[in-house]
Amino acid sequence: MEQSESNLFINLLDYVGQRKIIQDQAKELSHHIKMSKDSWSFTSYHAGSITFNPSQIVEENEKLIAENLNDLVNGLNTTIRPKKFESLNNVILLQGIKESIDRDIGVASTELNWNSLGSSSTAEAESQTDLQSEFTDTAYARKVFSTAGSRSRVNQTMKLGMLWTGTNFDALPRTIKEAGGHWALTGTAKCHARVVSTDFVLDSGDLFVVQINELQENGTL
Repeated sequence: MEQSESNLFINLLDYVGQRKIIQDQAKELSHHIKMSKDSWSFTSYHAGSITFNPSQIVEENEKLIAENLNDLVNGLNTTIRPKKFESLNNVILLQGIKESIDRDIGVASTELNWNSLGSSSTAEAESQTDLQSEFTDTAYARKVFSTAGSRSRVNQTMKLGMLWTGTNFDALPRTIKEAGGHWALTGTAKCHARVVSTDFVLDSGDLFVVQINELQENGTL
């Protein structure tokens, strides 16, 4: 089913505007509270509608998001509409927080560098340790942000981006419902964060883009 422009507009506004909304809510409570939030995004594109440079996937994805929002606000049609776009709350798992601390204090030498996909709609919980149903196709493997995608820091926000295609699966269509960020190519209990979406159906030739934004910022009270 094609995403309606009204639903696309709501998700785009949530994705780009939620930090200001949370900040405004915090100001209503106290002038000494500072709150911010960044999100993941899932975006799918119809076969043949667009091409991406995987190493520039974050920049190109954010450009398209901004162009689509501008079009919808101003009643224009100047850029490619995604098949579907969804803004998702970043849920860092407890084991992911612990692993990050261990990296900081020199106990662990891992790096957050792998993206995973799966088919479970089970809600996220910080106590989870993995995707709930990661794909097991012969053609599937966790993809490496630093070589097959994009990995960067913008001010205090880590930005990770990955492009997936039908070649990453044994057969299509494939319904994607969850994604994760990992510090290992294989193995269990290596997941830093997990998100769950509504169904994203990947048909032949379609493109699927995952972007992770993780903000680190001081809070005051």
